[in-house]
Amino acid sequence: MPQADHPRVGEGLEGRLSDSEPLVATSGRGLAGEILDLYTGGAFSFWRWRPDTDTLVTHGTFQGDSLKDWIMRIHPRDQAAFSRFLDQDWQPAPPYVSVDYRFNANRQGDWIRVRHTGGLIISGGVRTISGMVELISPPQRARTLLERMESEMIEGENRLRDFLNGAIALSSTPNSEPLLELLRKTLRADTVTLVRLDSRLDVTGMTTPGGGGDAFRVGDLGGPLRQALAAQDEGNVGSVFELDLDETKADYPWVTAKCVLMPNGSIAAVLCAGFRTSRGRTGARRFHCLLSLASSFTASRICREQEESYRRDLLGQLRQAQRLASLGRLTGGFAHDLNNLLTLVQGHLHLLDEAFASRDWKAGAEPLAQIRHTSEQAADFSERLVLFGARKPMEPRICDLNRIVERFVTMMRRVLEENIEIVLELDPLIAPVRADEAMLRELLMNLIVNARDAMSTGGIVTIRTRAEYRHAVEGEENPSLPFVCLSVFDNGATRHSQQLPALLESPDLIEVDATGSGLGLYHVASIIAEHGGRIEVGGHSGPGNRLHLLFPAHEGTPQTCATDAGSCQRTPCEPLAEARLRGTTILLVEDEMAVRKLVRKLLEVLGCSVIEAVSGREALDLWPEIRDRVSLVVSDIVMPEGVSGWDLARELHHRHPDLGILLTSGYSDLPEDHGLGGIPRIGFLQKPYGVNSLRESLSTLSTTALVS
Repeated sequence: MPQADHPRVGEGLEGRLSDSEPLVATSGRGLAGEILDLYTGGAFSFWRWRPDTDTLVTHGTFQGDSLKDWIMRIHPRDQAAFSRFLDQDWQPAPPYVSVDYRFNANRQGDWIRVRHTGGLIISGGVRTISGMVELISPPQRARTLLERMESEMIEGENRLRDFLNGAIALSSTPNSEPLLELLRKTLRADTVTLVRLDSRLDVTGMTTPGGGGDAFRVGDLGGPLRQALAAQDEGNVGSVFELDLDETKADYPWVTAKCVLMPNGSIAAVLCAGFRTSRGRTGARRFHCLLSLASSFTASRICREQEESYRRDLLGQLRQAQRLASLGRLTGGFAHDLNNLLTLVQGHLHLLDEAFASRDWKAGAEPLAQIRHTSEQAADFSERLVLFGARKPMEPRICDLNRIVERFVTMMRRVLEENIEIVLELDPLIAPVRADEAMLRELLMNLIVNARDAMSTGGIVTIRTRAEYRHAVEGEENPSLPFVCLSVFDNGATRHSQQLPALLESPDLIEVDATGSGLGLYHVASIIAEHGGRIEVGGHSGPGNRLHLLFPAHEGTPQTCATDAGSCQRTPCEPLAEARLRGTTILLVEDEMAVRKLVRKLLEVLGCSVIEAVSGREALDLWPEIRDRVSLVVSDIVMPEGVSGWDLARELHHRHPDLGILLTSGYSDLPEDHGLGGIPRIGFLQKPYGVNSLRESLSTLSTTALVS
C-alpha cells in the first residue's frame, strides 16, 4: 500500500494531547465531537475479519489489505500472541477480548503500541471477528486515549456529584465563601471570586475564599469585564465566557466567567474563575456546567440577602409606624400632662407679678421655686418623649432593667387614665441585661397600651422582674441558662395573650384588630427575638393577660446612658468650673432671638463675655475679626442661610483644632454622617437646658483645652 495513503499513526495527535490535558469537551462539540477528533487524529481504527473467506476490512488510520498483510506489520515477537488471540474459542460478544502488541502501520519507522479488542458477531449465519484497534498513548503505556476519556468522564461525574452534594449542604449558609471554595476545588482553578456589580455594571465589591484579600484588582478586571458584558447580546447573557487579562499585571490572567442573573434578568454579580495558565483554563472547560450551577446557587443567596434587607427595612418602618401609632393613641394623655404643667407655670407667674407689684420679694421666692421645678419636670418629660419617638439604629448596652422600667412607668403614670393603676414588683437582685434601651421603651409602651385597651373600665397593670432559668433546648438535658424575666399582667379581657401562640407560629396570618394589639404583639415579638430572648404566655385561670419576656442575663456593670448622666451626675466643684469660665469670650450663634437673648444672659451670669451672630454665615464673616478673642463657640445646629451648626463646627475645627465648640439642638436624633463624632473639642447639649448643664458642658470643653 502506498505510503502517501497512510500518514504516520498519531502524527501530531500525541503532541497536541499530552497526558496532563483533558480529552473531554475541548472541541466545543460535545462528546461526539471529541470521539470524532480522536478518530480522525488516528487514535483508533475499526477492524473486521471473516474467517470463512479470510477477508479483512479496516476503517481508519490502522489499515491492512489482508490478514497476512496485517500480521506482517506486527512485531515478530508479538505475532504469536496475536495468533493465539485469533485462534481462541470465540464466544458471541460480549464479553470482548483484548490483546496488546507492537505495530508498524507504515512498514517503516518506529513501532507503536496498540490494543486490539475484538468479539464474535454472528449476522445472517456469518461469523465475523469485529473490533477496534486503539493507540496506547505515551508516556503512560497503560491506557488508550478512549480509556483515558472514559476515566476523565467518570472523574467529571464524581466531581459534579461532590459539588452538588456540597452546594446543597451549604445552601443555608449565609456566607458565600464556602461555596466559592468548593467551586474552586471542583474546577481546580487557582482562584474563584464573586464580583458584585451595580446597575451600571461597575464593580462594587469582591469576595474571595480564604480571607487573603481580593484575587483580582478592580483596575485589571473592571474594564475587560464591562466590555465583555456589553458585547454579549440578550440571548447569550447567561452563557459562560472567557476573559484574557494583561499577563504582566494580573496574577490570574486567564479567566472563565459566568453572570449571576436575578429573576428580573438583571446582572447582580459575576463568578470569575482565575487561572495562572491558559492550559488550566482549558482543562476546566468541561466543567462549565458547574459555573452555571454555582451561579444559580449564588443568585438564590443574593435574592435571600435582598429579601432579608427588604424585610429589615419593612420591620424598621413597622416599628416607626407602631411607635407613632402608640404616641397617637396617647396624645390626649400627653397633652393633659403638659397642660397641667403649663397651668402651674401660668399660675405661679401671676403670683410672681403680684409679688413684684407689691415689692414683696419674700413672697416671690416660692413662685420662682415652683416655676423652676415645673420647668425641670417639663424638660424631663419632653426629653423622654423625644427619646421614645426618635428612630435610631439598635445600640445594645449592659443596662439595669429595673431602672428602665421605673423611669418609663413614671412617664406613663402621667398620661394613663386615672382608672388604670400600675404596680411595680421589681427584684433588686436581678442580673443586668444587654439590650437597646430605646427598644425596651417601645416594648413597654406596646405592652402597657395593650393592657390599657384590654381594661376598658379600668384596672391594674402589674410589672414584675425576677430571675428565671430555662434549658438551652426544650426537652433536652442541657444545663440551665440564666434569664431575666419581665412579666406584665393585667386583669382586663383575655385577648392579646391568646393571639401570641398563633402569632409566633405564623406572623403573616395573624389578624390585627382595630385597636392594634396584634400589631403591637408582633412588634414585641420581633424586639425580643433581636435580643436573643423568648416570649411566653403565663398559665392562669380567669380573665386577664399574662406575658413573660425572657432576656439573657449578662455579667457586667450596667452602663449609664447619656440621658442619665445629665440628670444624675453633677460636677462637685461648680465654683471651680465657673471660675474657669469667668472672663472667657464666647461666640454665640443662634437664629432664634428669644433663645439667643436668654443664653446670652446665662453666659453673662457665668462671667463670660458674649459676641452674638444670628446665623452660621454671619459667624464665618465675623470670624477673621474676633478669632483672637474667642475661646469657645456655642452654636445652634439648625440655622438658615445654608450654613448649619455642623458646617460651622467643621470649618472652625479645621481652622483651629484646639477651639472648643458646643453644639445645641432641640432634636435628639443626630445625623450619622455629620463626621464630627469622637472629637473631644466638640460637644453636644440637648435643648432645653439650664445654667447648670451649660456650665458643665462649657467647663468640660475648657478642661479638654487645658489638657491638650
